[in-house]
Amino acid sequence: MAACAFASRFFPLVRGRVCCGPSCRARPAFRAFSCNAARAQGSGALTGREDRFGGVTVNLSDSCLLEDISEKSFSRLLKDSLIQWKSEGKVAVWLRVPISLSRCAAAASEHGFSFHHAKHDHTVLSLWLGEGESRLPGQQHDHPGAFSMSDMYIICRLSPLTYDINFCTQECLRCEWLQLAELAKTEHTTPITARVAQLLLHGLESGFHNIDLSMEVIPAVYSGSFTSCITGSFLPH
Repeated sequence: MAACAFASRFFPLVRGRVCCGPSCRARPAFRAFSCNAARAQGSGALTGREDRFGGVTVNLSDSCLLEDISEKSFSRLLKDSLIQWKSEGKVAVWLRVPISLSRCAAAASEHGFSFHHAKHDHTVLSLWLGEGESRLPGQQHDHPGAFSMSDMYIICRLSPLTYDINFCTQECLRCEWLQLAELAKTEHTTPITARVAQLLLHGLESGFHNIDLSMEVIPAVYSGSFTSCITGSFLPH
Protein backbone atom coordinates (compact mmCIF):
# COMPACT_ATOMS: atom_id res chain seq x y z
CA MET A 1 0.00 0.00 0.00
CA ALA A 2 2.92 2.33 0.68
CA ALA A 3 4.10 1.76 -2.88
CA CYS A 4 0.62 2.62 -4.15
CA ALA A 5 0.55 5.85 -2.16
CA PHE A 6 3.98 6.79 -3.51
CA ALA A 7 2.93 6.04 -7.09
CA SER A 8 -0.27 8.09 -6.82
CA ARG A 9 1.70 11.11 -5.62
CA PHE A 10 4.48 10.59 -8.16
CA PHE A 11 2.12 10.37 -11.17
CA PRO A 12 -0.33 13.27 -10.61
CA LEU A 13 -1.09 13.98 -14.28
CA VAL A 14 -0.90 10.50 -15.76
CA ARG A 15 -3.99 9.01 -17.37
CA GLY A 16 -5.09 5.78 -15.73
CA ARG A 17 -4.46 4.49 -12.23
CA VAL A 18 -1.72 2.41 -10.67
CA CYS A 19 -3.30 -0.59 -8.97
CA CYS A 20 -1.68 -2.95 -6.50
CA GLY A 21 -4.52 -5.39 -5.97
CA PRO A 22 -4.36 -8.98 -7.27
CA SER A 23 -7.29 -8.39 -9.64
CA CYS A 24 -5.68 -5.43 -11.41
CA ARG A 25 -4.57 -5.77 -14.99
CA ALA A 26 -0.94 -5.09 -15.81
CA ARG A 27 -1.65 -3.09 -18.96
CA PRO A 28 -3.12 0.09 -17.37
CA ALA A 29 -0.34 0.15 -14.78
CA PHE A 30 2.30 -0.29 -17.48
CA ARG A 31 0.74 2.49 -19.54
CA ALA A 32 0.76 4.85 -16.57
CA PHE A 33 4.39 4.03 -15.86
CA SER A 34 5.35 4.46 -19.53
CA CYS A 35 3.66 7.86 -19.79
CA ASN A 36 5.31 9.11 -16.65
CA ALA A 37 8.70 7.69 -17.61
CA ALA A 38 8.55 9.56 -20.91
CA ARG A 39 7.69 12.78 -19.11
CA ALA A 40 10.35 12.23 -16.47
CA GLN A 41 13.01 12.39 -19.17
CA GLY A 42 12.18 16.06 -19.72
CA SER A 43 11.08 18.80 -17.37
CA GLY A 44 7.42 17.87 -17.06
CA ALA A 45 6.56 19.58 -20.35
CA LEU A 46 4.19 18.33 -23.00
CA THR A 47 5.75 16.30 -25.76
CA GLY A 48 4.99 16.73 -29.44
CA ARG A 49 6.12 16.08 -32.98
CA GLU A 50 8.64 18.54 -34.39
CA ASP A 51 8.39 19.66 -38.01
CA ARG A 52 11.00 20.93 -40.46
CA PHE A 53 9.74 24.50 -40.11
CA GLY A 54 10.78 24.79 -36.47
CA GLY A 55 7.35 24.12 -35.02
CA VAL A 56 5.97 21.48 -32.71
CA THR A 57 2.58 19.73 -32.88
CA VAL A 58 1.04 18.44 -29.65
CA ASN A 59 -1.89 16.03 -29.74
CA LEU A 60 -3.53 16.04 -26.33
CA SER A 61 -5.19 12.70 -27.11
CA ASP A 62 -1.72 11.12 -26.97
CA SER A 63 -0.21 13.23 -24.20
CA CYS A 64 -0.95 10.97 -21.20
CA LEU A 65 -3.12 13.59 -19.50
CA LEU A 66 -5.75 12.66 -16.98
CA GLU A 67 -9.17 12.81 -18.61
CA ASP A 68 -10.38 14.94 -15.69
CA ILE A 69 -7.37 17.25 -15.57
CA SER A 70 -8.45 20.70 -14.45
CA GLU A 71 -8.10 23.81 -16.55
CA LYS A 72 -5.76 25.27 -13.93
CA SER A 73 -3.49 22.21 -13.89
CA PHE A 74 -3.26 22.12 -17.66
CA SER A 75 -2.49 25.84 -17.74
CA ARG A 76 0.53 25.29 -15.47
CA LEU A 77 1.70 22.38 -17.60
CA LEU A 78 1.33 24.39 -20.79
CA LYS A 79 3.20 27.32 -19.26
CA ASP A 80 6.18 25.09 -18.43
CA SER A 81 6.02 23.60 -21.93
CA LEU A 82 6.09 27.02 -23.60
CA ILE A 83 9.13 28.00 -21.55
CA GLN A 84 10.92 24.86 -22.72
CA TRP A 85 9.93 25.27 -26.38
CA LYS A 86 11.07 28.89 -26.43
CA SER A 87 14.41 27.89 -24.92
CA GLU A 88 14.76 25.27 -27.67
CA GLY A 89 14.16 27.89 -30.35
CA LYS A 90 10.77 26.63 -31.51
CA VAL A 91 8.90 29.19 -33.60
CA ALA A 92 5.36 27.80 -33.47
CA VAL A 93 3.10 25.44 -31.55
CA TRP A 94 0.11 23.53 -32.93
CA LEU A 95 -2.19 22.20 -30.21
CA ARG A 96 -4.73 19.54 -31.15
CA VAL A 97 -7.49 19.41 -28.53
CA PRO A 98 -10.15 16.65 -28.51
CA ILE A 99 -13.70 17.50 -27.47
CA SER A 100 -13.27 15.58 -24.22
CA LEU A 101 -10.53 18.05 -23.22
CA SER A 102 -12.15 21.19 -24.61
CA ARG A 103 -11.53 23.02 -21.33
CA CYS A 104 -7.84 22.88 -22.23
CA ALA A 105 -8.57 25.14 -25.20
CA ALA A 106 -9.80 27.82 -22.81
CA ALA A 107 -6.61 27.47 -20.79
CA ALA A 108 -4.49 27.67 -23.95
CA SER A 109 -6.22 30.89 -25.01
CA GLU A 110 -4.89 32.54 -21.85
CA HIS A 111 -1.37 31.85 -23.14
CA GLY A 112 -2.03 33.43 -26.53
CA PHE A 113 -3.29 30.46 -28.54
CA SER A 114 -5.99 31.09 -31.14
CA PHE A 115 -8.26 28.79 -33.15
CA HIS A 116 -6.89 27.61 -36.47
CA HIS A 117 -9.50 25.10 -37.58
CA ALA A 118 -11.89 22.51 -36.18
CA LYS A 119 -13.36 19.15 -37.15
CA HIS A 120 -16.18 17.09 -35.69
CA ASP A 121 -14.11 15.57 -32.86
CA HIS A 122 -11.28 18.05 -32.22
CA THR A 123 -9.98 21.55 -32.73
CA VAL A 124 -6.49 22.80 -33.55
CA LEU A 125 -5.07 25.92 -31.91
CA SER A 126 -1.88 27.69 -32.90
CA LEU A 127 0.64 30.03 -31.31
CA TRP A 128 3.50 31.91 -32.98
CA LEU A 129 6.68 31.97 -30.87
CA GLY A 130 9.07 33.46 -33.41
CA GLU A 131 10.13 37.06 -33.84
CA GLY A 132 7.97 39.60 -35.61
CA GLU A 133 4.49 39.04 -36.98
CA SER A 134 3.11 35.53 -37.20
CA ARG A 135 3.93 33.66 -40.39
CA LEU A 136 1.57 30.79 -39.64
CA PRO A 137 -0.94 29.91 -42.37
CA GLY A 138 -4.42 31.23 -41.75
CA GLN A 139 -6.24 28.22 -43.22
CA GLN A 140 -5.33 24.59 -43.75
CA HIS A 141 -5.20 24.94 -47.55
CA ASP A 142 -2.40 27.53 -47.13
CA HIS A 143 -0.22 24.88 -45.51
CA PRO A 144 0.20 22.03 -48.04
CA GLY A 145 -0.41 18.60 -46.57
CA ALA A 146 -1.13 19.91 -43.09
CA PHE A 147 -3.45 18.09 -40.70
CA SER A 148 -4.23 15.31 -43.24
CA MET A 149 -6.53 17.60 -45.19
CA SER A 150 -6.82 18.26 -48.89
CA ASP A 151 -5.16 21.34 -50.37
CA MET A 152 -5.87 23.84 -53.11
CA TYR A 153 -2.89 24.73 -55.28
CA ILE A 154 -3.70 27.89 -57.24
CA ILE A 155 -1.20 29.29 -59.76
CA CYS A 156 -1.53 32.69 -61.41
CA ARG A 157 0.33 33.76 -64.54
CA LEU A 158 1.64 37.29 -63.96
CA SER A 159 4.03 39.76 -65.56
CA PRO A 160 6.84 40.97 -63.26
CA LEU A 161 7.34 44.68 -62.63
CA THR A 162 11.05 44.03 -62.10
CA TYR A 163 13.40 41.08 -62.28
CA ASP A 164 15.15 42.10 -59.08
CA ILE A 165 14.48 39.59 -56.29
CA ASN A 166 13.92 40.81 -52.74
CA PHE A 167 13.01 37.75 -50.68
CA CYS A 168 12.49 36.97 -47.00
CA THR A 169 15.68 35.46 -45.63
CA GLN A 170 13.73 33.84 -42.79
CA GLU A 171 11.55 31.89 -45.22
CA CYS A 172 13.99 31.13 -48.06
CA LEU A 173 17.66 30.28 -48.42
CA ARG A 174 17.94 31.26 -52.08
CA CYS A 175 15.74 32.65 -54.86
CA GLU A 176 16.47 32.85 -58.59
CA TRP A 177 14.77 33.09 -61.96
CA LEU A 178 14.78 29.86 -63.95
CA GLN A 179 14.18 29.09 -67.59
CA LEU A 180 10.90 27.21 -68.08
CA ALA A 181 12.60 24.50 -70.11
CA GLU A 182 15.06 23.90 -67.29
CA LEU A 183 12.33 23.91 -64.65
CA ALA A 184 10.26 21.40 -66.63
CA LYS A 185 13.11 18.89 -66.80
CA THR A 186 15.02 19.33 -63.55
CA GLU A 187 14.97 16.51 -61.00
CA HIS A 188 15.32 18.96 -58.13
CA THR A 189 11.70 20.10 -58.08
CA THR A 190 8.31 18.60 -57.28
CA PRO A 191 6.21 16.77 -59.91
CA ILE A 192 3.49 19.43 -59.76
CA THR A 193 6.00 22.25 -60.36
CA ALA A 194 7.46 20.40 -63.33
CA ARG A 195 3.98 19.86 -64.78
CA VAL A 196 3.10 23.55 -64.39
CA ALA A 197 6.30 24.46 -66.22
CA GLN A 198 5.32 22.08 -69.03
CA LEU A 199 1.88 23.70 -69.26
CA LEU A 200 3.45 27.15 -69.48
CA LEU A 201 5.77 25.99 -72.25
CA HIS A 202 2.73 24.67 -74.10
CA GLY A 203 1.01 28.02 -73.60
CA LEU A 204 3.98 29.91 -75.01
CA GLU A 205 4.03 27.66 -78.06
CA SER A 206 0.30 27.23 -78.74
CA GLY A 207 -1.31 30.16 -76.96
CA PHE A 208 -2.32 30.57 -73.34
CA HIS A 209 -5.99 30.38 -74.25
CA ASN A 210 -5.43 26.62 -74.44
CA ILE A 211 -4.42 26.31 -70.79
CA ASP A 212 -5.74 29.37 -68.94
CA LEU A 213 -8.75 29.32 -66.64
CA SER A 214 -10.52 32.65 -66.35
CA MET A 215 -12.94 34.01 -63.77
CA GLU A 216 -16.29 35.55 -64.66
CA VAL A 217 -18.45 37.48 -62.20
CA ILE A 218 -22.20 36.99 -62.63
CA PRO A 219 -25.23 38.08 -60.55
CA ALA A 220 -26.11 35.79 -57.66
CA VAL A 221 -29.56 34.35 -56.98
CA TYR A 222 -29.69 36.28 -53.71
CA SER A 223 -30.95 39.85 -53.51
CA GLY A 224 -28.61 42.68 -52.71
CA SER A 225 -25.04 43.16 -53.85
CA PHE A 226 -24.09 39.47 -53.90
CA THR A 227 -22.31 38.03 -56.92
CA SER A 228 -21.05 34.61 -57.98
CA CYS A 229 -17.65 33.86 -59.48
CA ILE A 230 -17.21 31.12 -62.07
CA THR A 231 -13.70 29.87 -62.82
CA GLY A 232 -13.14 27.94 -66.02
CA SER A 233 -12.86 28.37 -69.76
CA PHE A 234 -15.00 30.98 -71.46
CA LEU A 235 -17.76 29.85 -73.79
CA PRO A 236 -17.13 30.66 -77.46
CA HIS A 237 -19.12 33.63 -78.75
